[in-house]
Amino acid sequence: MMPAQAPERRYAILAEGRFLDTNAKTAHGLLRYGKDEVVAVMDSSLAGKRVLEVMPSLRRDAPIVGTFEEALSYSPTAILVGLAPPGGRLPEEWMETLRMAANMGIELISGLHQRLAPLFPGKNVWDVRRPPLEIPLFSGAALDVAPKVALTVGTSSAIGKMTATLEIERAAKEAGLSAGFVATGQTGIIIAGWGVCVDAVVSDFIAGAAEQLVLRAAETSPDLILVEGQGSLGHPAYSGVTLGLLHGSCPDCLILCCDASDEKIMNLVPRPTPARAVRLYEEVAALVKPAPVVAVSVNTRGLDDAEAEKFIARVSDEIGLPAADPLRGSAAPILEAVIGASKTGVPVERGL
Repeated sequence: MMPAQAPERRYAILAEGRFLDTNAKTAHGLLRYGKDEVVAVMDSSLAGKRVLEVMPSLRRDAPIVGTFEEALSYSPTAILVGLAPPGGRLPEEWMETLRMAANMGIELISGLHQRLAPLFPGKNVWDVRRPPLEIPLFSGAALDVAPKVALTVGTSSAIGKMTATLEIERAAKEAGLSAGFVATGQTGIIIAGWGVCVDAVVSDFIAGAAEQLVLRAAETSPDLILVEGQGSLGHPAYSGVTLGLLHGSCPDCLILCCDASDEKIMNLVPRPTPARAVRLYEEVAALVKPAPVVAVSVNTRGLDDAEAEKFIARVSDEIGLPAADPLRGSAAPILEAVIGASKTGVPVERGL
């Protein structure tokens, strides 16, 4: 769950042909937020370019190379599988790259459901999605942690909950506050160096895993504990993970993540409006511990600046809460709302 001291790594990221794909969020997340060095990205379709040239929003640079042999010239100590390929299984050419790296003693790191360790026995492999062997049931101990706990929740999945959480952490550090980031998904764990992929935990123990993460984060007595959310209560496939996190982490307050899309979830289920999502999350959280939604993180990807500003203002007006896009602007308004939230988690009456 949390190593005594995570090793420093020099990453080469495997993202062949798909570095610009939105499904390459593990690669993008490590580049944008990771603490370890990224020495190269492997994608032959972009070979010869640099990360900042093709994706300046990632805020960090690295050369893009076409082959593993080229990546070796940068002396990587770890190869990261930077995305999830169609079907969830690695193509054979990727496996060949990983075999060469493993045979040279380079660590293999993957956040896929497909485990690499059984395919590379005796080699240095970190299957990020493999949960701890023993996770206790939820006990209620997280109800009594001293630091304030905030959890990101969403109107859908893949809507920017990890990004919002990490941007709030960044804003907290800039404000001189200590913030513990609790990683609950593969990309967050790779960035932080510890955590539990709650979507790989047996359902009865998801709340217990979330509780243990919060308890561990509280050991360093941070000013804030920021828990990375997963899924959505309105998502038929992932609602169970969302509920386990919502109850197990015992948050004092919630940050709602939404975007401007009106597409149905899985092309089946209408997305709840932000206002309805606020009511749902507060009511369901209160079954264990009251936790008001105190701010909204708005993903405005695909909108121009004027459209984004208008949409953020509309969400804020409709819900009566501060709203911001932490990537386009700043997470400071969200952080301010979290800081101002009551530690007791008493919900706020808004007449919604």
